[in-house]
Amino acid sequence: MRAFADIDVTDAARRVRCPTLVVHLRGDRSPPVAEGRLLASTIPGSRFVSLEGDNHLMLDADAAWPRFLAEVDRFLAAVD
Repeated sequence: MRAFADIDVTDAARRVRCPTLVVHLRGDRSPPVAEGRLLASTIPGSRFVSLEGDNHLMLDADAAWPRFLAEVDRFLAAVD
């Protein structure tokens, strides 16, 4: 856990040159949603989507699952 806390991907994120979708559940505290927003703002041209939920990993039983699938479909359609 300590190693993950010390990782800084800021410089690498700025060099990403491919379509990027960053999805974050609002209730996830590890990392908090602000970190998801920060990552998306660092990756050029990326898109950030915030969904309702508390899990770190989204499950197909989560209420936001259908919206997650729709957002992924929308993202993939735009990059095809």
